[in-house]
Amino acid sequence: MKSRKLIVPILFATSLTLAACGGANTDKKTEESKTTVSISDGAKEMRQTIADLKTQLDAKDATKVKASGENLEKSWQTFEDEVKDKSADLYEKVETPLHTIEAGAKTEPLDEQTLNKAADELDTVLSDVEKLK
Repeated sequence: MKSRKLIVPILFATSLTLAACGGANTDKKTEESKTTVSISDGAKEMRQTIADLKTQLDAKDATKVKASGENLEKSWQTFEDEVKDKSADLYEKVETPLHTIEAGAKTEPLDEQTLNKAADELDTVLSDVEKLK
């Protein structure tokens, strides 16, 4: 009878332990994926996304523009800490037009002029970021 009373607490404790281990593993994978992209590769990827974004703006494809805005942020997250450590000034110069693009890509109708200006500015800054060592 006593062993039956202990089964539920033991199962509960075991499930909590296993859940905690799984969460820590996920965090490690996220950290590892963040550090695998070099600054140069990340900047090149973002510049390609900007080129795609400008094409989508010309085609007035709001859905794809929104997706490109989200992709820019995801790409930036993979190497932004390294840029921040090496050049806080360049980091800030990337953040400003990037946030403009993210916000502008979500609005309808699209403000093509503002988005194109921010995309050009971001592309210029990313060419400097690519050169960071």
